[in-house]
Amino acid sequence: MDSEEDTINDSFEDDEMTQNEPIETDQFKIMLATDIHLGYKENDSIRGEDTFNTFEEILKIAIAAKVDFILLGGDLFHDTKPSPSCFNKCIRLLRKYCLGDNPVSIEILSDQQINFDHTLNKQVNYEDPNLNVGIPVFSIHGNHDDPTGRNHVSAMDLLASSGLVNYFGRWQDLTRVEINPILMRKGRSLLALYGLSHISDQRLGRLFLEKKVSIAKPDNFNNQEFFNLLVLHQNRAPRGPKNFIPADAIPKDIDLVMWGHEHDCRITPEKVGEVFITQPGSSVATSLAAGEALTKKVGILRIHKKQFKIDEIELRTVRPFIFEDLLLDFPEVPMQDQLEKCKKVISMHVEQMIEKAAQLNRIPEGILPLIRLRAHYKHEDQLFNAIKFSQQFVGRVANPEDILKFISVSGAKRQTTLFDKDLDEDIRFNPNIRRVEDIILKYFVKNEMTVLSAKGLTDGVMKYIDTDDNEAPLQIIDHQFEKTLKKMKELDPEEDEIESCLENLRQMRGDQDEDEEVKNILSRRAVNKSLDSDDDAVSIIIDDDDDADASRAVAATSRPARGRGSRGGRGSRNTRGGTRGRGKAKEKA
Repeated sequence: MDSEEDTINDSFEDDEMTQNEPIETDQFKIMLATDIHLGYKENDSIRGEDTFNTFEEILKIAIAAKVDFILLGGDLFHDTKPSPSCFNKCIRLLRKYCLGDNPVSIEILSDQQINFDHTLNKQVNYEDPNLNVGIPVFSIHGNHDDPTGRNHVSAMDLLASSGLVNYFGRWQDLTRVEINPILMRKGRSLLALYGLSHISDQRLGRLFLEKKVSIAKPDNFNNQEFFNLLVLHQNRAPRGPKNFIPADAIPKDIDLVMWGHEHDCRITPEKVGEVFITQPGSSVATSLAAGEALTKKVGILRIHKKQFKIDEIELRTVRPFIFEDLLLDFPEVPMQDQLEKCKKVISMHVEQMIEKAAQLNRIPEGILPLIRLRAHYKHEDQLFNAIKFSQQFVGRVANPEDILKFISVSGAKRQTTLFDKDLDEDIRFNPNIRRVEDIILKYFVKNEMTVLSAKGLTDGVMKYIDTDDNEAPLQIIDHQFEKTLKKMKELDPEEDEIESCLENLRQMRGDQDEDEEVKNILSRRAVNKSLDSDDDAVSIIIDDDDDADASRAVAATSRPARGRGSRGGRGSRNTRGGTRGRGKAKEKA
C-alpha cells in the first residue's frame, strides 16, 4: 500500500485554501480525533487518569481552535459497559467544554429523522431548545463501545439520549449496508458527512465484494457540489485475507476518509487511488506495540468547497512511550556466562530508554514513561524472569510489570501449556469439575502459589460469576497482597531469605482462618453494595471483626432504608439489565 500512497504535506501551497484564505463563515473547521478509549487502565494507580486527561486536552484544543464541531471515529470508551465512574467523568468533561453560549453556525440540510433514526433524539443537539450546545460532538461507535445486550444499547446511545453527543452511522441490517449522509452547510461550503460504525470486518468485506454497500450521493445544492467525508472504524491493515477493508473498496466519490480503529498515527492525508485517507490513531497507548509509540496527534480539518487541509496538533498530555528492539548476540561470551551478560546489557539498555524519555520536552513533570524492550534471544540460556528483573524499575516507569519481552530469533515459540499433561487429563475426565472455579482450585492445589491462596482466589471468581461482582477477585487479591506485604515488613528478611520466608507464611496459612477471612471480605462487599456505597467505601477492608461490625452498624444508621430487590444470585441478574456478557474480560481482572 505504501508504494501507492502519496503524502500531501505541501500539496496546498498552490490551492485556493492557501492563495485565497476563505473567510471563517465559508469554511468548515472540524476537530478530528478517534480511539480515545476512556476508562482504559482506570484502576491503575499510575495510569488511571491518562485517558481522561488526554480527552480533556482534546476538548480544550477544540475550544481554542474555535471548531464548528468535534468528529470522533469510534471507541470513545474502552469497555462496552464503562464503569459508572468512567461514564460520569466523560459526562462531566462534555458538559464542561461542549455546552455553552457559543453560537453554532452549521445548518443541517438532510432529513434528521433518517440520520438519527436509531437514537431517542431525532435531531442534532444544538437545535434542541432545552439544550445550550456550544460545540457539537458527532461520533460513530467502534468495536469497544458497540451496542450490546438484549436491547442493543451502548454507552453512545446514553450520551445521545442525554443530548451530549450526536450519535450517527449505526447500521443493523447485516445483509446490506446503506449509508445516508448528514448534509451540512456553512456559508458557501457544503459538507456530506457519511458515517459507518463498526461492523465485523469479514462481514463488511464480503458485503463490499458482493456490491451490497451503497453510499447515497447527494444532489447538488444550488448547482454546488458537496465535499464528501466518510468516517470508518475498521481494520485498515491486512489481518487475514478477508479481515480488513481494502482502501480501493471506498467509492471514488468520497473526497476524504477519516479512518478509526487503527492506533498508529498517520494523520497526514495519504492518497490511495482516487481517495485521500487520514488516520488520526489512538489518543493513548492501549498496547505496548511499536505503532503506539508514534507521536499522538489530533487534527483540525478545514474545508472550503471542494478543498481541504488538516492542521496536525501534537498532544501534550500523552504519557511518553519508548519502544525498542535489542538483539542478544554475544558469541565471545561462554555459555555459562550468557545469563549474567544478558541481564547487564538489558538493564543498561532500559536505563538508556528511560533517559531518552526524560529528554522529551513535552513530558509533564512527574509523569512516568512507558517502556517496552523486545529482547531477541538465540539460546534458552539467555532467558530469565522478566517480571522479577523489572522490579528494579518500580517508581521510574509506568509499566514495571511488563517492560521486557523475550522473542526467539529463530521464530520458534516456546512450548507453554496452561496445565501439565496429568492435570489436564484429570480436569477433562473428572466428573466433579463442573465450574471454572473448580479448575482454578484443582490447578493451584498442585501448583501452589506463594502470596495468594487458591481458596481465596477461587471464592472471588465464584462470587464474580454468581453475582456479577467483578470487583470481588481483585478485592481478595489486593487484601492478600497487603496482608503478606505487612508480614514481610515485620519480618524484614534478607534478600536471599525472601522466598523461604514467603513459603513459611504460606504454610502458616490455615484453611479455616482463610475461609473466615474471605467470608468476611465478601460479606462486607455485599453490605457495601446493598448500601450503594461509592468505590472508595467499597475498597476499605477492616481486619478486626469488632471494627467491621461497628462500621456496619454505623453505616446502617447513617443511611435511610431503601425498598430494593436483591441484587445477588443468578436469578436476580435481569434486574440489572439482563445477563452480563463474559466474553470480554476487564483489563484490571
